[in-house]
Amino acid sequence: MAGTVLLHGNAPLCAAYLAAAGLGRLLVTGEQPALAAHDAAFRMERSGIEAAAEVVIDLGDGSAARAAEGEVVLAGARGRRVLVGAQPGDGPAPEPAAQSLAEILTAGEALRRLAGLPARTYDFTV
Repeated sequence: MAGTVLLHGNAPLCAAYLAAAGLGRLLVTGEQPALAAHDAAFRMERSGIEAAAEVVIDLGDGSAARAAEGEVVLAGARGRRVLVGAQPGDGPAPEPAAQSLAEILTAGEALRRLAGLPARTYDFTV
């Protein structure tokens, strides 16, 4: 899949799903997760939040979303609550299952946006 996604926040599962889906280029603002990309055309690079990308995923503090010029997917988890399409407010640290689900849904939403499909939002408790 042609396109560039900027991933902000510690989200190795999200990165793995994007690589497995055949994304062309993934820019990460933190440490690069160890990935086994199945497509030789896949490129992952370390980047700042101001880098140009078709879709910006912000699973972090919202700074990448504020700097973005293109499509933005905000997401995160607090306690057992998962939000995709908005950032969660203050609350307990995310439970592992909620964080994992937020990352998976966010990867899917980014791919939807690259494909030109309408945005979706999710808000539920696991």
